[in-house]
Amino acid sequence: MAFIVNLLFSCYIFNMTITQTIEIPADRRIFLDLPPELPVGRAKVTVTPQFDEYIVAVVFDEEVQKWYAQNDDIPIILEDDSLDTLINRLKLAAPEILEMNNMPHKSVKLSFKIESQAIIV
Repeated sequence: MAFIVNLLFSCYIFNMTITQTIEIPADRRIFLDLPPELPVGRAKVTVTPQFDEYIVAVVFDEEVQKWYAQNDDIPIILEDDSLDTLINRLKLAAPEILEMNNMPHKSVKLSFKIESQAIIV
């Protein structure tokens, strides 16, 4: 005896962008107000944090074999023998300097513009 079962599934995909600016409280729980046309069921929620972005100029000076990093908006100037160490120091120092200068920030994103300088004789 064979049984043939036909199952019919309905699947609806709604692509909807809902933009809400919210503060994340200490307990990390948020509540969203959703429009009534959004169907009840499971949903994928994507959270994109806001960043204050700063572009840091990084230069290697061949004459003294040092890396230098500078950004006037933060303001910060650092030097180091190693690029990796310099970048790690920047990641730690930038938020602290912003805080010391009473420059409010939510999150800090550092982008690096790396250049090399050489003296050619």
